[in-house]
Amino acid sequence: MYSSPLHSKAMAQITGIITKITFQNEENGFTVLRLKEEGTGICHVCVGTMPTVDTGESIRARGEWTNNRRYGRQFSVQAYELTRPTTVEGIYMLLSSGLITDIGPTRAQKIIDTFGTETLDILDNNPRRLIDVPGIGRKRQQKITEAWQRQHHIKDLMLFLQNYNITVNFGYKIYKAYGEKAREIISANPYQLIDDIWGVGFKKADAIAQQLGFKKDSYRRIKAGIIFTLQDAGTEGHVYMPRNELIDKTVPLLDIPEEHVTYSLDHMVQENIIVSDRDRIYLPHYFHTEKSVARMLAARITAPALSSPLFREAKKSGWLSRYSKKNNWHADPLQIKAFEATLQNSLLLLTGGPGTGKTSTLHVIVTFYLEHHLSVTLAAPTGRAAQRMGNIAGLKAHTIHRLLEFNPRKKDLPFARNRDNPITTDILVVDEVSMIDIFLMYHLLQALTPKIKVIFVGDSNQLPSVGPGNVLADMIASRRIPHIVLTTIFRQAAQSRIVTAAHEIINGTVPAFLNKKHDNCFFINKEEPQECLDTIIDLTTRRLPMRYGIDPMKDIQVLSPMHRGLLGTQSLNRLLQEKLNNSIHGITRGETTFCSGDKVMQIRNNYENGVFNGDIGYISSLVEAVGLVVDFGDKTVSYQIKDLDEIEHAYCISIHKSQGCEFNTVIIPLVTQHYVMLQRNLIYTALTRARNFCIFVGMQRALFIGVTNNQALHRYSRLAERLAGE
Repeated sequence: MYSSPLHSKAMAQITGIITKITFQNEENGFTVLRLKEEGTGICHVCVGTMPTVDTGESIRARGEWTNNRRYGRQFSVQAYELTRPTTVEGIYMLLSSGLITDIGPTRAQKIIDTFGTETLDILDNNPRRLIDVPGIGRKRQQKITEAWQRQHHIKDLMLFLQNYNITVNFGYKIYKAYGEKAREIISANPYQLIDDIWGVGFKKADAIAQQLGFKKDSYRRIKAGIIFTLQDAGTEGHVYMPRNELIDKTVPLLDIPEEHVTYSLDHMVQENIIVSDRDRIYLPHYFHTEKSVARMLAARITAPALSSPLFREAKKSGWLSRYSKKNNWHADPLQIKAFEATLQNSLLLLTGGPGTGKTSTLHVIVTFYLEHHLSVTLAAPTGRAAQRMGNIAGLKAHTIHRLLEFNPRKKDLPFARNRDNPITTDILVVDEVSMIDIFLMYHLLQALTPKIKVIFVGDSNQLPSVGPGNVLADMIASRRIPHIVLTTIFRQAAQSRIVTAAHEIINGTVPAFLNKKHDNCFFINKEEPQECLDTIIDLTTRRLPMRYGIDPMKDIQVLSPMHRGLLGTQSLNRLLQEKLNNSIHGITRGETTFCSGDKVMQIRNNYENGVFNGDIGYISSLVEAVGLVVDFGDKTVSYQIKDLDEIEHAYCISIHKSQGCEFNTVIIPLVTQHYVMLQRNLIYTALTRARNFCIFVGMQRALFIGVTNNQALHRYSRLAERLAGE
């Protein structure tokens, strides 16, 4: 029997079968359900905190009768307990509810016809007898038994977690991670939740630990706090933390004297739980990854260029001149220099802003190697970036994960391509290198033989990777890797105000927007945030679709520097959803309602489903009380209700999340309230996401602040120094 901790003799009581869950908030357990009363058969509406209930279950509820102005007579549940149904009807409702895998209405009836009111005792104590039921063999009997036992464990876990304010959503994730041992693991070390359950931070795990009796100054708690602080720094892009800064951040988190943190930190270093390198504190896998990346890059820099004979042949035969005449290609001297540098080096960095000819340069390079019977592979960090890379000389780009044959189910060896099983190609071209974090770079380099020539392509003025590290900037800063920067803006690109404004921003010049009829980049001046908001909504929903005949859902993307505030992503998403999606069918999770047709974004990597942080799709269908399906273009992915924290609305997304993307039309709010985020590389990245049109809406003062602020947020990384041999 399962019960809540509340009991009172003064309360009214009803017992019955749950026929329908009308509403349930997975965050706090608040539930509205219909209960068919035992004996009378009358259905009552019950409301209250009941996180562990499901359709088909029997409960005994205690509380009081109330009259709601809108919904009428209700039973307000103050306490409840799950009971075992004793009637054939109750048992049928439980088994046919879908709660137990492999039992639907038809099979439930067959089981009851065979065992009657003894059915639940059979399932508990002698489940092998299920094979006596027509249509149930040994394999299906085993599946049903496992599902029945699993439900018992889940219920036990939910009631245990209820005491620690853990939501049903997290409860399911905890069970998925730990199974039957969940309660035992949490009781022994609740801080393990931080590493194992996405979304459980230190504060939530610490609250459980405190209730379980862990002391504030216990070593296990301090160790968890230090590790969490380092992990949190990793989410901000840092590979390590200076010792003093780590201590300064951990002390207020734990609310204990500094000396306790200092002693524990030193002990953790001695135990190799963390690494201290000149008072720079690393998590071990961060430290070893950074060192390995530096070592592998350094080895590639000094490796002989296997295409050097081709360079002499190309110079002698005049290949480049013939190509230029044949394709009417008017090369810039820097493009020629880049072509020659690829032939002379085993590793090359090729960077440049929009309109400087990176793609046409790559086309020349790839064509040359293909004509000389060498294999070329194109890759980019994400599906969006690979799609944007397009088709070069007849070749299609892969994602790096696909190139490395990533398989999330193989925990010990997720990348099938590695040092022991390298990729097979002669030349590898990797675009959007600014998006690659230190870990992905490690796995990529691991899978390359010394003979493979590597060309890294990117734009050093864009934002760094979402993950830890500052790989492209560090490779450039080391001055060890041959590097060609394309700077000439070609005539056709120079006709685009998006391109010319982007280069003005790179150079620290605040662009002047004339807003002429045939321009493709505009600035609409609005001094009040509410005016900005109204203008953005009007542009997205009415003015731009009417003027250019474009689809506001697929062709227009609003990019905001912030998540919160009137012009943050949360506010804009809510308002744009109201204006652009009139669907009345939705699933609510917390304060967010997902409707059919909504534009959504995946916000964390889900390797099992093959969708990644930043992927954008559209909700294609809803399954009431079950979940929804999102169409990402090249695949559809199903989400159960408990998984909805993996997606968010994408009518407006953050500029950081837009990396590697390209949109027909981009709208960017810029106000001084975004002061903390107004930086040159942020505004540049937002502007260069636009393919055809870009519209800034806001204050000229905010544009000035952003363009003149070239102090990008510093990331703690030693890759540049390691490459330079320091």
